[in-house]
Amino acid sequence: MKEQTTAPALVLIVDDDEAARLTTSITLERAGYRVMEAADCASARARFAEIRPDIILLDVLLPDGDGFSLCRELLSQPRGRDLPIAMVTGLDDISSIHHAFESGAMDFITKPVSWGTLPFRIQFILRANKAIKEASIGEGKTRALLAGIPDIILRIDRDGHVIDMQVGTYVNEMEEWVVYDPVTGEGHLPGQVYGILAPQIRRVFAGKGEQLVEFDWSQAARKPRTWEARVILREQDEAVMVIRDITQRKQQESELRLWAKVFEGSNEAILITDTNLNIVLVNKTYERIMGYTEEEVLGVDTAKVGAQLHSHSFFRNLVHILKEKGHWQGELINQRKNGEKFPTWYSISQVLNSDGKPENYIAIFSDISERKKSRERIDFLAHHDSLTELPNRALLNDRLEMAINTAKRRGERVGILFIDLDRFKNINDSLGHTAGDNILCQTAARLSEAVRTDDTVARLGGDEFVVLLPRVRDERSLVEVAIKVREELLKPYNLEDMPLHLSPSIGIAVYPEDGEDPNTLIKNADAAMYLAKEKGRNNYQFYTPVLNARTLDRLKLEHDLRQALALGQFELHYQPQIQLSGDQPQIQLSGDQPQIPLSSDQFANLHLYGAEALIRWRHPERGLVPPNHFIPLAEEIGLIIPLGAWVIAEAARQVTHWKNSGVADLVVSVNISALQFHQAGFLSEVQSLLAAAGAAPSSLELELTESMLMSDMEVSIQVLQAFRDLGYRIAIDDFGTGFSCLNYLRRLPANILKIDQSFVRDMRSDSASLAIVSSIIRLADSLGMKTIAEGVETAEELALLEQQGCRLMQGYHFSKPLPAAQFEDWVAKWNGV
Repeated sequence: MKEQTTAPALVLIVDDDEAARLTTSITLERAGYRVMEAADCASARARFAEIRPDIILLDVLLPDGDGFSLCRELLSQPRGRDLPIAMVTGLDDISSIHHAFESGAMDFITKPVSWGTLPFRIQFILRANKAIKEASIGEGKTRALLAGIPDIILRIDRDGHVIDMQVGTYVNEMEEWVVYDPVTGEGHLPGQVYGILAPQIRRVFAGKGEQLVEFDWSQAARKPRTWEARVILREQDEAVMVIRDITQRKQQESELRLWAKVFEGSNEAILITDTNLNIVLVNKTYERIMGYTEEEVLGVDTAKVGAQLHSHSFFRNLVHILKEKGHWQGELINQRKNGEKFPTWYSISQVLNSDGKPENYIAIFSDISERKKSRERIDFLAHHDSLTELPNRALLNDRLEMAINTAKRRGERVGILFIDLDRFKNINDSLGHTAGDNILCQTAARLSEAVRTDDTVARLGGDEFVVLLPRVRDERSLVEVAIKVREELLKPYNLEDMPLHLSPSIGIAVYPEDGEDPNTLIKNADAAMYLAKEKGRNNYQFYTPVLNARTLDRLKLEHDLRQALALGQFELHYQPQIQLSGDQPQIQLSGDQPQIPLSSDQFANLHLYGAEALIRWRHPERGLVPPNHFIPLAEEIGLIIPLGAWVIAEAARQVTHWKNSGVADLVVSVNISALQFHQAGFLSEVQSLLAAAGAAPSSLELELTESMLMSDMEVSIQVLQAFRDLGYRIAIDDFGTGFSCLNYLRRLPANILKIDQSFVRDMRSDSASLAIVSSIIRLADSLGMKTIAEGVETAEELALLEQQGCRLMQGYHFSKPLPAAQFEDWVAKWNGV
């Protein structure tokens, strides 16, 4: 379509079919038209009242009326005069087409609409309407002159009788201004009008001079119009009254006042220039942003100022585009009165006069300093750690690859230090993540201070840091840096005026000996770091090929672990849990008491309460693999969830078998991992596993650590309460070793607190451990919970625990964890005492 030099035509689409309305809007907008939409008659009237469209596409059937009535209504309004309306009808709806023309529609469009030709159809309707209007203007000089007269001229006497009237054809309501007496035939001003104008008429005949008055009036129920009446004395008994309809002028004045409010109230700066780009008007926001008053900038040549702040070629190209296309949008540098330069986003439009020539330019801009800072921050965070603001893995890889390429050309070496804070997890678990973040930030600052300016310190995540040394002379220089880093990190950390001591484990890898690409170097430095941990932590180790063998061994273990569940290599061992009767005297036993009690007198107050199910992996080559060797690996590779489900199913099957065969009726406790507990549908899964085994919920006790629950306490409480409501027993494992919150603990629906074996082991030699054990027992008792002590190995520990009020125990003093068959033999011997 031909490029328009004026603003694109505005089309109002009135259709209750949202899909048709949307398709029509998209089609016309792509063709360069501006579009408004309305879904019914009411919204169409509202949009029409807001702004007059250039053309209306009006559907025949609407939910609150019909298109024909709406067409007649809009055309009857002053702002609807000469407005082209095209009715949208069915292809064969001849009746609707007749009604369309009868209602005043200029054209019709049939459904289904031809979307490809619709923009051209609109263009032809607009062109035809323009031609009709131009033809009506040229119907003769006299008629054209008369049509241009906007006034009603009345000769009246002092009583409001109309002597004569002359009306320009531009006036629509001329017949309303004279009311004729049916008897005498004399004309008179309408009573309401005369009542309004009588005071002014009397003043004119009293010699008070010309009178001018504005008033609102309209006959019948029409919307009141605003009129201007000028009364002038012509002769002694005759006056001339000139009446003009100023409704449109008043509306325009109102619109101008509204636009003035928009202009001054805009949150964006607005400036208007003449055709030479000299400022003629600015708003208050401009004054606030720039610091200039309007008087200071009137007449300023914006092209000259812009050329000073940008290159001449850039600004010359901007002005060229603006004058050629009529608009420009983009980023410009601006300068405040105080000299500060700042980025702004500009939208500049050309305003044409009635001859289609440039008359003004309107520029709207906003300060985008904060937006640019935010974008720069986002770009920064894409390559840096958000907590420490150190380079992240992506930026480290880029710099490491660049360092390797440079070293390759120059025959040099590159060093990598992989640093991990020893036992950092204890900080997070005991003092919380805020304290841990504080430690990490202090570590980042110390590492940055300890290295050279061209070295790179990066954080990979958690407490893992990497130092990149792009130019390395030999291993000795790497050792010097490692020692310096270690000494810095051994200094006490200040945490809320409380000194904390941490140590680092440092792994070292060197290009090209330990790898020729970034991933290999970082991986080998990581492996060296783990070697440093195995050698007691708080030291540094170089990467050696032996570490590769260990890595392969770990991969083999991971592979075997993935196969173990399917091959049935896991088994459960059961450690008895013993209950002391509360009404028996304190037990006094020697330290040489055997695991299986032999005297019914000595153990009359001991009863079998339950058993803890502990998983074991019987590897065909490695033998019995300890849980601490494979449980962390299972969690890392995502196997812990199916493995945990197997433990629950096997424990449920075994406890049901023991109950049905008369071996024992007891509670079996199983350990639940964090991943297992927080998975969706965990409760339903446990219910299904127990139902399949025929086990009652009361036969199963779930053991969860307090640190696991603290990660999302509110959700944990809801899940545990659901388990409790179904009859399951809940135990909090390793209580006292994590970072507990007593406010939450009192709300936990738990049955048992398990006292960690580290406190039990040390309570005879360490008064603090005994105090902790005693406190946990009293705390549990006050909360209506029981306590069970783990790791009871001697009769003295048993007696001391009983003295403190603990009634449940487990440990090697009674039995080590046993396979199911051996556990049954143990129970038989126990019951035989």
